[in-house]
Amino acid sequence: MELSGRSILLTGASGGIGSAAAGLLAREGAKLTLFARGPGPLEIVRRRIESLGGAAVAVSGDVRKPGDAARAVVEAVGRFGGLDAVVNNAGFGSLAPFRDGSETLLAEHLETNVLGTFRVSRAALPALEARGRGVIVNVASFAGRVGAPNYSYYNASKFALVGMSEAWRRELLPLGIDVVLVIPQAVETAFLDRMGRDRALGAGPAGTVVSPSAVARAIVAGLRRPRPEIYLPAHSRWLAAMNVLWPGLSDRIMIRLFRGPKVARR
Repeated sequence: MELSGRSILLTGASGGIGSAAAGLLAREGAKLTLFARGPGPLEIVRRRIESLGGAAVAVSGDVRKPGDAARAVVEAVGRFGGLDAVVNNAGFGSLAPFRDGSETLLAEHLETNVLGTFRVSRAALPALEARGRGVIVNVASFAGRVGAPNYSYYNASKFALVGMSEAWRRELLPLGIDVVLVIPQAVETAFLDRMGRDRALGAGPAGTVVSPSAVARAIVAGLRRPRPEIYLPAHSRWLAAMNVLWPGLSDRIMIRLFRGPKVARR
């Protein structure tokens, strides 16, 4: 898809991956609807885009609220005359051992990572169909392909996101709508700072960290030339394949890679 002049709705746009993606998309000439919870940081991103000569509107809201998701779509269509693509980047993550977690913690992950993506995409579907073609990019995680110790609540939400996206891809393709999964390993964002690298990262390849700009470039690439999945780094695709083909071996490897200090109670 040629990005110049395209109307794109980007969630989680106020920082990290979202902010980096907004900058790249603006340089490509896209018309952006920036959606995130923090109005202050969101406005900073909007002004930066306009300083680059781009077009953007900021919508402060929460993907966990159906009314906010619908409002973002209405704003995109009203401001730019339609909608060509949605980038679901908003996410939530935390670490906790299975024994120390709670139903509330699991619900927090599902509300943002699964239901938030569903709400925005479902609200956007009529507008995408009206164009006759479109793209939905869902930013997932390697944690949606491989489970790791102390990640079960985050894993649950990202595995659900991956499965939901795969089903959408096969259902929506006949309608001219492509669904792209971006699957990065750990990303250099506030998540790592908040959790602590010794807790959030494993050893060896499990300690790979990619930059927000690398994920942003993958998002742009997926919009330009949609493909089912984009792994970051690319070789992690083979680690995901090993998890399916040889689960016992994968168990032993993941247990060794994620030996770290006990995660404190929340």
